[in-house]
Amino acid sequence: MKEAIAYTDQALQDTKQQGLTELRVIVGKGLHSAGGSSKLKPAIEDLMRKHNLRAELDASNAGVLIVQIGRTGGLPPDELVRRLDRKDGECIVM
Repeated sequence: MKEAIAYTDQALQDTKQQGLTELRVIVGKGLHSAGGSSKLKPAIEDLMRKHNLRAELDASNAGVLIVQIGRTGGLPPDELVRRLDRKDGECIVM
């Protein structure tokens, strides 16, 4: 897990330096994790706070996080994590 967070952190920094406005991060839904909840959620929340970023889930794949770089909008980290934690199995469209 530490490698995934380090890689994502570096990708966020690289994206900012390149002047890009969006980064897509595969976070999964935690379906294959013990207890059925993602192990990356707390780390995602901390990382987004560190970079003061907002994000949304991909409308076509709830296991992909679209991070907005230098734009307003999207979901704050707490709301994103709450939606990733849903157990109803439905897709989330935002």
